[in-house]
Amino acid sequence: MEPPHPDAALRHRAQRFEQRVLWASVLALVAWLTAGFFRRPEAGGIERLFVVVLALGLSAVIAANRMFLRVLPALDRTPREATVTGRRTLNAEPDADGDVDPYDLLSVRLDIDGTLVDSHIAEIIARESLDRFTVGSTWTVYAFDGPLTHAERPADSRVILAEAHDDVVRQGYNLVRCTLRGMTGPGSDLLQRRFANDPDPTDR
Repeated sequence: MEPPHPDAALRHRAQRFEQRVLWASVLALVAWLTAGFFRRPEAGGIERLFVVVLALGLSAVIAANRMFLRVLPALDRTPREATVTGRRTLNAEPDADGDVDPYDLLSVRLDIDGTLVDSHIAEIIARESLDRFTVGSTWTVYAFDGPLTHAERPADSRVILAEAHDDVVRQGYNLVRCTLRGMTGPGSDLLQRRFANDPDPTDR
């Protein structure tokens, strides 16, 4: 029997913890590099180069991870009913190693203030839950206030599954210019993030 997938809150805390560990590692390497100038004998050139390269590598990982933790555009948390209209298969072309790792984005149609909008569910639904999203099935979603939902092209429009569907297993998300895969489990990774219209936690 496979172990249960971690829920969205646990996955989000793991991401935050990973960032803290990376920052602590970089600070430790900087301290090590600095101490190398004062200790006797001094650190050699190879040791200093190794520390610098390692610190730069970890800093690059931190910078990349920050993309997946930044504040997202404003979200309208009005529950709306979206009807599945089909699927789009993405990432179907082989990479440099000849591997193919496709995934499906679900196309939906919803009413936003009297206007029918063709969009896509931003979460990448895992295979074990994908069969539930048949054409014509309805799901409660949240829409973004700005162009991330109200895009010129339906292919660039995204909505997020509401908390009512936290039992659905996801394996990442696609926000047009930002895609994260591999974090499999129930619940929405996106709803764990901060949105531009959320209260500032520092004001509390």
